Amino acid sequence: MKRLTVFFFFLICSSSLLFAHQTNTSYTAITVTTGKLEVMFTFDITDLNKAFVLDINQDGTVDREELLAAMPRMYEYFGSHFALANGYTPVNLQQQEGGFTQDDFGNLFINFVFTKALDQVPGELGFSVDFFEKFGKDHKVLAKIAYGDKLDQAVFTRDETRRRFVVGGEATLGQQIREFTVLGVEHIFLGYDHIMFLVGLLIIGGRFGNLVKIVTSFTIAHSLTLICAALELLALPGRLVESGIALSIAYVGAENFLLLSSAHKTPLEESTKHRWILTFCFGLVHGFGFANVLRDLGLPPKGLIGSLLAFNLGVEIGQLAIVALLFPLVLSITRASSRKAVVYCASAVILLFGILWFVERILGLEFMPI
Repeated sequence: MKRLTVFFFFLICSSSLLFAHQTNTSYTAITVTTGKLEVMFTFDITDLNKAFVLDINQDGTVDREELLAAMPRMYEYFGSHFALANGYTPVNLQQQEGGFTQDDFGNLFINFVFTKALDQVPGELGFSVDFFEKFGKDHKVLAKIAYGDKLDQAVFTRDETRRRFVVGGEATLGQQIREFTVLGVEHIFLGYDHIMFLVGLLIIGGRFGNLVKIVTSFTIAHSLTLICAALELLALPGRLVESGIALSIAYVGAENFLLLSSAHKTPLEESTKHRWILTFCFGLVHGFGFANVLRDLGLPPKGLIGSLLAFNLGVEIGQLAIVALLFPLVLSITRASSRKAVVYCASAVILLFGILWFVERILGLEFMPI
């Protein structure tokens, strides 16, 4: 059982450290019009500084002169580490002047733009990126391609570096639903905050029926806010949503301590009986987080409701897979004599990182850069 305790502690810490680096994501927007093809890469300046060492004078900030001095070598790198093909014919794009944007957290993003004049709209585009050696194996690229009212999305990782997009033709509703289902599965496995929240809820154990209620209430709650936010019926600032998700993780870790400390008075099976209500409330917040991801990827104007439901289905498939993997471990812990020690240990880690993430997000800080 000691080995199991060490393994679980290591699992929690590893997931926490991975999630701590919020900026290890870049964005790619491919826009096709009747006369031009444009590719724009968007990177957080924190990631760029780690990869290219922009802060030459090491004063802790990247000033305008340092950024401008580094732009040529960054453009050279990005220009040689992506490929675009019209059908199967390589397309050579020309570098254009970049720019910058700022998100709700005050994070600065730098845009790198490449264009190509077009005689006609391509029927299909092949796209590949190779940024992962420079930015790390955990880096991910959220990409979208837009042509008129048509929008397609993809997530690129070290294991998935290339993709083909249909541009001139019409994708069927079935293809679109399948695409969004896959995106949902990918997101839940890349969304370490949602995974940590589920771990915090499940580690304490309880009756199987209670666990089913917890997962189901979380599903219903985040489905409601995901759809409402994506349809722009409800809106919350991104900083508030991300801070709320961190707070939910911290709360679950703290509540585990309270439930264990009162277990001699009230059995855990009884104490967790109504926990689904708490999960529902926090699930509403997590749904806004899912909606923010969809906004980054882009939403199609046609088949929107079907796409949203498909994305949510993908999220559920991912969650069920995680629960299925964790349940045997939770069951073993529940039956072990050192159950309290394991749960205290895991909950302490969850509580600690939940608090750190909350402070980090609400104040726009970065405690644990990787």
